[in-house]
Amino acid sequence: MSHQLDNPLNADAMRAKYGPWALIAGASEGTGAEFARQLAALGLNCVLVARRPEPLQRVSAEIRSDYSVETRVLTLDLCAEDAAERMRAAVADLEIGLYVSNAGADSSGMRFLDAPLDKWHGLLNMNVRTVMDAVYFFASAMKSRGRGGVLLMSSGAALGGQPRLAMYSGTKAFEVNFAESLWAELKSCGIDVVSIAAPAMDTPVLRAALKRKNLTADQLIQPADVVRIALAELCAGPTYVFPLDPSQSAQELNAARRARLLQVTEITKLFFGSD
Repeated sequence: MSHQLDNPLNADAMRAKYGPWALIAGASEGTGAEFARQLAALGLNCVLVARRPEPLQRVSAEIRSDYSVETRVLTLDLCAEDAAERMRAAVADLEIGLYVSNAGADSSGMRFLDAPLDKWHGLLNMNVRTVMDAVYFFASAMKSRGRGGVLLMSSGAALGGQPRLAMYSGTKAFEVNFAESLWAELKSCGIDVVSIAAPAMDTPVLRAALKRKNLTADQLIQPADVVRIALAELCAGPTYVFPLDPSQSAQELNAARRARLLQVTEITKLFFGSD
């Protein structure tokens, strides 16, 4: 049975729909750490996954102390081909009600042919294979329970090509289209799915990239604000696009994507049936 959320940030409703454990891939700093804080504040236990153990341990200690939740830390390179399988094995004894994919940044700004192919294989694994496999593993269990959530942090770069971000743009576009498709497939199973076409945010990764160009991050959106919106949009889906132009309406942009998806869903039924 699907749990309806009258208020998407109501702690009791969030725990009932997405608890008891949330797994956050890419949780060591910036947006990922903010997801851990806000989910822990709602009473969800958190599995924190990232490559570097020290910052993961700091976030883990912080949210345990501040919110009295349980945590589990998994040090893992999300670029590895078996990353999702290793995540699944590490949490086999836990009920993961919410999977948050927050990894996948590329701040190098390298042209496609100027970087070694291995670099792009790693980014492809992190943003496509790991995401795909993890959703398959965790959403299968959610479907059996009739409740759960999948939140994929994509990027505004997913909405069109961008020089010096060819692979980042391409793999983030996969996340948006994948999430929208899953939203249509899984909503009747009680699983909420949303992709967030995130704006440039004031994160350590982007600050470091800007510093190399003697630029500042003063005008960038704070991760806490983006995470707050992402969690609020989780029960609605399928996509939340942050407008590039302040004159644009986020509500109109996202309503248009939803309307298009509902339309093609009906067209798809003509070809493949409604089951």
